[in-house]
Amino acid sequence: MSNEEKIINYFIKNYKKIGDDCAYLSQTKQLISSDTLVENIHFDLKYFTPKNIAHRLFTANYSDIQSSGGKPKYVLLNLSFPNKNFKFVNQIIKNFNRYCLKYGIEIIGGDTTASDKIFLSLTIMSDVVKKNEIIKRSNAKINDKVYTFSGIGYSKLGYMNIYNNLKLPKNISVFSKKQFLSPKIFTYYDLFKKFKLNSCMDLSDSLLTTLRSISSQSNKKIVLNNLLNINKKLHDYSKNDQHYYSLILSSGEEFVPVFSSPMDLLKFNNKESFKKRGIKLTCIGHIEKGQGVHLKNFNLNKVKIFDHFKSNYSAL
Repeated sequence: MSNEEKIINYFIKNYKKIGDDCAYLSQTKQLISSDTLVENIHFDLKYFTPKNIAHRLFTANYSDIQSSGGKPKYVLLNLSFPNKNFKFVNQIIKNFNRYCLKYGIEIIGGDTTASDKIFLSLTIMSDVVKKNEIIKRSNAKINDKVYTFSGIGYSKLGYMNIYNNLKLPKNISVFSKKQFLSPKIFTYYDLFKKFKLNSCMDLSDSLLTTLRSISSQSNKKIVLNNLLNINKKLHDYSKNDQHYYSLILSSGEEFVPVFSSPMDLLKFNNKESFKKRGIKLTCIGHIEKGQGVHLKNFNLNKVKIFDHFKSNYSAL
């Protein structure tokens, strides 16, 4: 269990709203979530531009609200930075504001203070959402199919490309760096209302971490069996299936939903509303009675997932 999980579990014992991507405030009928970016942990100034940082801060929070079934609406922005970085941080603010205007988000407040590094913290709230429309990790059902968006894996490959100087085909190299520095922003909260979804979680730390969280909180077993369909280009690039599985399962900061449903959702890939937004669903497994995440002929314990308190993310 990671330090992050230990802290969350400590509070879960006494506060029942904790445990999903968002808490639900029944008094105002809103979802609320918070996230933090720290210099040299989530970004460094050697590779990240102000726009990259603003993009990442916006995307991470925007996806959290959507994966819980809500429409992102309001944000509180907190900034801490050294005085020498004011011009740089000011560019982050301007770029962040552009994203808010583009996606209909209203900035309603925040705070600023001095610090020795750049810290960015965002609290995001949804528009009004009915309680029965909330999608929780704990509601996965036996016989549900497990889905996510096609194409994940490039974010970690981009990280390794930049920091490990990988030798990659030019098209994969360029795209992976772009996906790591500026992950694609998907809008899907309205599309999800067309589905019967039992559980959902935003993919931030890794696909494996996300699946384990859904399994743990729903007390169900997740059996993976279609991972090769997630990213066929990266499968063709990988040395073997084991190498590919490690990459796909450990890639973090993809900011796409991982969800379960009793419905066959692949038919929606033919809908114009999905094609227009670049969304392609892929079924990666199903839910059974039991516990844990399982993939035949592969040791999931060897996957190097992202951990805020370790430095093993650059390995496969």
